[in-house]
Amino acid sequence: MSETRQSGSALILILIGVVLFGALAYAVSEGLRVSDGTSSGVGREKAELDMNSIMDFMSATANGFQQMKLSDERDPDSIVFTIPSDAGYGTAPHDFKIFHPLGGHVTYQKPWSTLDDPSEVTATDWFFVRNTIDGVGGAGDEVIMSLIRVPEKICQRINFKLTGSETIPSETGDMDAMFDTGADPIDATNCAACEGKSALCVSNGNVRVFYYVLDRG
Repeated sequence: MSETRQSGSALILILIGVVLFGALAYAVSEGLRVSDGTSSGVGREKAELDMNSIMDFMSATANGFQQMKLSDERDPDSIVFTIPSDAGYGTAPHDFKIFHPLGGHVTYQKPWSTLDDPSEVTATDWFFVRNTIDGVGGAGDEVIMSLIRVPEKICQRINFKLTGSETIPSETGDMDAMFDTGADPIDATNCAACEGKSALCVSNGNVRVFYYVLDRG
């Protein structure tokens, strides 16, 4: 009888060992999927966090711009976006500098290190440009802040927050010329999806841009 009980106990222990081994193998497998970036759930969660960081800085900059504009009845064209790494940042006067403690009091944030994506070139700085966007504002230029070369997942999450869809409109215009230098207008020819939109993430090939209008022309 004791031998039978011992055999039964041994069988139970073997079964428990098999179950535990299976659970461990699954956990290791999931860990490998997360570490190599192939887990869509983790990728989406990270993109959501990065998107929120982008939106927070955008909101702080927009609020600072409007406060500077309204408090002194200041011409929006006089507000400058000199950042701490620029040569003229420490040179007075400072009251027109949005990212200076004696100006707009907005703390400048470089694009976050979490935006890095080893599979593509990613954003390294914000751009601030005065350019026209069809259907936004009047006849003058809009004041636009933009992030050029946004990773795909973050671009998708931004658009989902803005439009309810993760679709990234594909355009034909030169993204740098529209959202960095302002050399090309943001119109129906260069960026049809931008028409009438004060914020959106759009692409031309692998170059994705998130833009936001700080002030309508």
